[in-house]
Amino acid sequence: MLFVVSICVPAVIVASIAFGVKRNLHDLHVGLLGLLLSVSLTLMFTNGLKNVVGRPRPNLLARCLPVSPDGPLRDPPQGLSSVAICSQTDMGVLNEGFRSFPSGHTSLSFAGMTYLMFYLAGKLHIFDRQGHSYKSFIVFLPLLVAAMVGASRVADYWHHPTDVFCGALIGFFTATFSYHQYYPVVFSSHCSRPYDPRKAPSPILPIRVVVPPPLPAQQEDHDGHDNIHMANSRLRTAAGMRSPVIDVHDDEEHSNSGRASSTPLLNIEWNAPTQSGYRT
Repeated sequence: MLFVVSICVPAVIVASIAFGVKRNLHDLHVGLLGLLLSVSLTLMFTNGLKNVVGRPRPNLLARCLPVSPDGPLRDPPQGLSSVAICSQTDMGVLNEGFRSFPSGHTSLSFAGMTYLMFYLAGKLHIFDRQGHSYKSFIVFLPLLVAAMVGASRVADYWHHPTDVFCGALIGFFTATFSYHQYYPVVFSSHCSRPYDPRKAPSPILPIRVVVPPPLPAQQEDHDGHDNIHMANSRLRTAAGMRSPVIDVHDDEEHSNSGRASSTPLLNIEWNAPTQSGYRT
């Protein structure tokens, strides 16, 4: 039931919205990726802490089944008892009694339901400044389901309240991180659309190349051709790196005629990333 609540139900809702409403295969792809990332990170933190902390569960005595061959069970003189007093033959049941912190059911349910909460909030544009109350009930319903799972762990004597609280924090923060790896924040006007597919990195700033002013007519006949070709070679070297496309026009006819060229010597094309692609 835990995996149905934390994984299957969010996956079915994500697939239904992606296919039936958005009709976007990329939305389905990244929606399921974010859900699996949230659950995986939660399992990593929860199981790691369980193995390190080893806190006894509230129902440890029922698992241990302590007995004493000398009458009523009494603590030793130092006031401490070991696992030797347990008559439980199933070591799996006994060892599980020392894995109370944090609550795995709570963390996993909060991981799936919190991710679903953010997913629904983005698709419904919860912060569109329209004040639709029904959106709030739809968005917070998954969080109520996760809270009920955590409360059941305390009512059934499987976890302490602090175990449930810490498990809820782990699931909530991992789900928040995982959702925002693939979608904008829910305050954005584009919160319903996932990020674009991965692309090759683009340079942050364009490369500026200073072109010297044209030489006088009497010097241009001798040195103009060599200077322009030297600038060409430097620019081609810079363009070979991860930089914008740089094109230098070599106008030999205008240089030899002694007139200043009307064609620019430097042409820079800059590609800027947008939501739908690259803008030149």
